[in-house]
Amino acid sequence: MIKEKNGYIIAYREHVIDNLIRWISETKSESDKFLMKEDLKMLMSWECEQIYVSESTNEYIKINK
Repeated sequence: MIKEKNGYIIAYREHVIDNLIRWISETKSESDKFLMKEDLKMLMSWECEQIYVSESTNEYIKINK
């Protein structure tokens, strides 16, 4: 069982990756695009199925079962 973590939601890593790809294509801000690409690279290197996603920042935490 995965425990809830205050300030984070539990999400499927692949879903977050899909969202980042879409947001990268939609953003006009080069700095936002850079940050999202860095997040995308990091998340693509992970093998876990689910992750914690911060509700207020672009922070991600692996969930190891």
